Amino acid sequence: MASPTTRRHPISRNFRRQLHSSQKNQIRTVAVLADRSTLTTNVAQSIFDLNNPLNFIFPYAKAIVLALIWQSQPKNIYIIGFGGGSIPQFFHHYFPDATIECTDIDRTIVAVAQKYFGIQLDDRLKVAIQDGRDYLAEKISATKYDIIIVDAGFGSGYMPYRLVTQEFYQLCKSRLSNSGVIAVHLFHKQDFNAAAVKTLQSVFARVYTCNLAEGNSIAIATNLPLLDKNEIFFKAEIIQDFHNLEFSLTEQTQQLKNAAQLLESVANWEALPMFTDAAMPPGYLD
Repeated sequence: MASPTTRRHPISRNFRRQLHSSQKNQIRTVAVLADRSTLTTNVAQSIFDLNNPLNFIFPYAKAIVLALIWQSQPKNIYIIGFGGGSIPQFFHHYFPDATIECTDIDRTIVAVAQKYFGIQLDDRLKVAIQDGRDYLAEKISATKYDIIIVDAGFGSGYMPYRLVTQEFYQLCKSRLSNSGVIAVHLFHKQDFNAAAVKTLQSVFARVYTCNLAEGNSIAIATNLPLLDKNEIFFKAEIIQDFHNLEFSLTEQTQQLKNAAQLLESVANWEALPMFTDAAMPPGYLD
């Protein structure tokens, strides 16, 4: 499927109806094109295919679903960054026995997702308007998460630093079940993405990366045994067929690599910083 940045609806140049705008709450515009609704903020963008809401348009969202290869029957899922609600809605639909807890710092984003994208909250899909790391730190329940998804970033193209540090990943690890997995959406400069992966490797035994053509990437980390490419493909095929997914999960596995291979492709790997709470590296916000 063509990228939304290159594929335009034929009337989109002449038709763009602004439905909602709130600079105070950081929402820029919700635009309705001919057969799609687009939620655009300075934090993230969500595009819903109104003819098939369970079909992800952005490649990164499809890649995040690769986390199911390591945890195919999640019961408890935590998502930092609700955005337009497409990823929470996906898990809510395909895993009727799962509880999905989400956080977002912008109340208006959640309201827009409910009003314009038909996202319905219930006892299985919940959203707290709170910093995602603080929510995780304050959680006192003995219940562990099977999957944690970190999909929070600023429109200028970087992750909040407190969501890429070693201390944050250690917190996530402490809240995961023994067979749990974390999927992190990284959208930054290559060196900083690589440094975030290096930091993940300092906390988790296994890290995999999926680099996307758009320049962002997905990092998946777990303490489960290493899987080779054939095992990954086979598991993806089972998940895809069992749930009758609206997109090809096996296709996403083609870009998935063991992060240890980064040692060969990143020239300055040893010099990359380890992200810690103590100090943000120079240039991170540039």
